[in-house]
Amino acid sequence: MPNNDNLFNIKPAARLITTIGEDLIGDSYAAIIELVKNSFDADASDVNITFEYEDEALLIEILDDGHGMSRETILTKWLVPATDNKLKEKTSPSGRNFQGRKGIGRYAAAILGQKLKLNSIDKTGESTNIEISWEVFEKEEFLEDVLIEVISTKTQERPTTKLIIEARGEKREVWGRPELSKLTRELRKLKSPILSKKDDKEIFNINLAFINCPFEEYNNQIFEIEALPISDFFDYKISGDVDSSGNLNAIYENNYDKNSTHDKISFQIKLKNDKQYCGPIKFDFRVFDRDPEAISNLIDKGLIDPITKFAIGKREARLMLDDAYGVNLYREKFRIRPYGNGGIDWLNLDKRRIQNPSFRISNNQVIGFIEIMPEEISGLREKSARDGLKEDSNYFGLVEILQVTINELESRRFNYRKKTGKGRKKDTTKKELEELFDFESLSKDVSKKLDSLKADDNTINEIKSLIKKEAEKKSLILNNIQKTIAIYQGQATLGKVVTVLLHEGRKPVSYFKQQSPNLSRWLKHYKAKGDWSDEIYDDILDRLENYKEQSTFLSDLFKRLDPLAKQNKGDKKDFSVLKAIDKAAAIFKTTFEENSIEFNLKGEENLLFKGWEEDMIIIFTNLIENSIYWLNEIEDKKQISIYIEDSKKDIIVHYKDNGLGISKDDIESAAIFNPGFSKKINGTGLGLPIAGESAERLNGIILAHDIDNGAYFTLEIRK
Repeated sequence: MPNNDNLFNIKPAARLITTIGEDLIGDSYAAIIELVKNSFDADASDVNITFEYEDEALLIEILDDGHGMSRETILTKWLVPATDNKLKEKTSPSGRNFQGRKGIGRYAAAILGQKLKLNSIDKTGESTNIEISWEVFEKEEFLEDVLIEVISTKTQERPTTKLIIEARGEKREVWGRPELSKLTRELRKLKSPILSKKDDKEIFNINLAFINCPFEEYNNQIFEIEALPISDFFDYKISGDVDSSGNLNAIYENNYDKNSTHDKISFQIKLKNDKQYCGPIKFDFRVFDRDPEAISNLIDKGLIDPITKFAIGKREARLMLDDAYGVNLYREKFRIRPYGNGGIDWLNLDKRRIQNPSFRISNNQVIGFIEIMPEEISGLREKSARDGLKEDSNYFGLVEILQVTINELESRRFNYRKKTGKGRKKDTTKKELEELFDFESLSKDVSKKLDSLKADDNTINEIKSLIKKEAEKKSLILNNIQKTIAIYQGQATLGKVVTVLLHEGRKPVSYFKQQSPNLSRWLKHYKAKGDWSDEIYDDILDRLENYKEQSTFLSDLFKRLDPLAKQNKGDKKDFSVLKAIDKAAAIFKTTFEENSIEFNLKGEENLLFKGWEEDMIIIFTNLIENSIYWLNEIEDKKQISIYIEDSKKDIIVHYKDNGLGISKDDIESAAIFNPGFSKKINGTGLGLPIAGESAERLNGIILAHDIDNGAYFTLEIRK
């Protein structure tokens, strides 16, 4: 046993209390929210926040009708930093799940003002009063040196808890007009207006009042804190839940016009890259278009000012949307800050939209409500500083699940906007270029004009001849531009399959790296000793043979990718359609094996077509790359089948896989061929548009067909 003279108690410094408030709570908004959450934990049905302005002080009162606290509770729990009673008990007497579990939220009062008065009446009628001056904690050395007077009496009043915080100087002046506006927004977002249950134990009303406020719009006003009404006037919505195994069940709603639609969506979300499922999740995403027509439509739906109750204009509607947007995250019905603040794009919506602006939604278009389960169920842990969740495998799993969910809304929204003419017009680069170099229409228009001016036939023919010569020159330029575009598209396709190069090329490179030191060591041994054993000699020969095999493998890999990296396409030539498709498939040879994908290609090898072989390779590289992605989402036997049909006028290539397939809406709207459209989480939406333009250069077309199982495309090219 150690000598008692060597045993000491650790004495926490008195300033620990104010440090907890200032460093772990965050800011003044978070401080008020922490105190409101304490009222919820006390089973209150109403909490009233009052800002009363005096000449030199601001009194912030927080009054609730909860069960109150006894003298013992105040002394042994409320005044004790980091008490674990909520962590152990987990629920309130009425069954509410505790919001605060770390035992530090009450010290939020130290952020808000210099003094605190507390009065709490419990169910037995015991009324307890304390008064704290936070400055004492800075003056005294140790926490045990701070003395707080606690006075208890008996009363007939109903249970309640009232905090009065006195703020002077900087702590008073911090509450300017912008800060009060932000506080109102923060409180509006505090409770989940969509996901909260409606039973009695969940009723929790928040009221915000102002007395003698220097700002006219707040002075002597009482505001019942409710969600901003704009969330009810969404254009598109997806809501539902995801269980702990990733099974999604959702309903998509289009509310843009009177002909609203509803779709049921069900499938399993498979997480990648070691991300973890995070327990049951509820979600509700409400999306708004922000173009002028959509804003007018928003007002026409009946949007009004929540305070004045009057109709609003376009500018006010945009400002209201600016106040409300963001994806809010809730645990047990209460928001976790800072998720949902306008500038916090924690789902990377803006980043995803950069490459696909016509398809993706931006952060300022969505009002989202996400509800997660407690830490012990979800694995989602809050940071001690109240600034969000710890970013681990469970957190990134949550992000991916929500991105997949939003993707379902984005694809349906894109189809609707395209059908109704609200989306961007789809035009291939080839068609746009042909229109740019179309001299036939110009020749006809000039001829008509000259006829109207009574020009003679010689003049008309001479001008038409000049136009024809110019058209021939421009035709050569057009051909060169198309070649250049084809090269870039080939390289873009190469970029899409660069993972194949990295994955397969890593194996031989790793072998070279591992075996080179062995060869070097053996050669140094030979140089020093002048001889080596038969065993070392055989090992060297074996390594050199493996070097040859790995080098051949690497060389073959580069040859497979070479057609996509050509810098000069040259002239059109006859090529075997089957061999070209086989070259595209060869790029994924190892990928097929590793993912157990059965690949079948049938057709006549001597069926030739005149054009650029690289275009055929680009088409099927993109189709196969897409198939591999979606085939890995199923558990059944994975298959890709290609059959080349030789008809009299056309060559038709039938392409099928048995993956998740393509929705009927996506096929009918031709959205899948629009640049940017992608149902992959981080997809570029370039694969099928590039394949489509490559088909056009071959004087052909790619068509998608609706089938029950998998994806089915046909490539039709005119001989």
